[in-house]
Amino acid sequence: MDTEKILEPLADIGRTVKFSATSVAGLVIENILLVALVEAASTPLIAAKLVGAEASIAAMFVLNNRFTYSGSPGNVIVRFLKSNLVRAGGVLIATAVLKIGVALGIWYLLANIIGICVGFVFNYGLETAYTWKEHQAS
Repeated sequence: MDTEKILEPLADIGRTVKFSATSVAGLVIENILLVALVEAASTPLIAAKLVGAEASIAAMFVLNNRFTYSGSPGNVIVRFLKSNLVRAGGVLIATAVLKIGVALGIWYLLANIIGICVGFVFNYGLETAYTWKEHQAS
């Protein structure tokens, strides 16, 4: 396995900035839904987290497909499924941080934002290397 070939796309500053911008949009979407579901609909915290996360994942996929990794050949449905699979790991990380944060007395919204930020590193690495791998130089 050529480590340099794997790491090279991760060092693309322009792509990192675009991925970060779509992630901020996802963070906003997820947290608006989280607060609405918890506060207005009395949804249990983890259920609200998961609903918000999936809505965020779908929105970020659309943005990444059009903006961050535009011009990608191949099947968009396959990439969407790959993205969901990869981001499931980030959601698990973020959910664990949320639960730990709340248990430590951190406000749930702040704990969720911290969790999303921790999951970001995981998501960016795997999204670039796995979901969007057709964009890497051969």
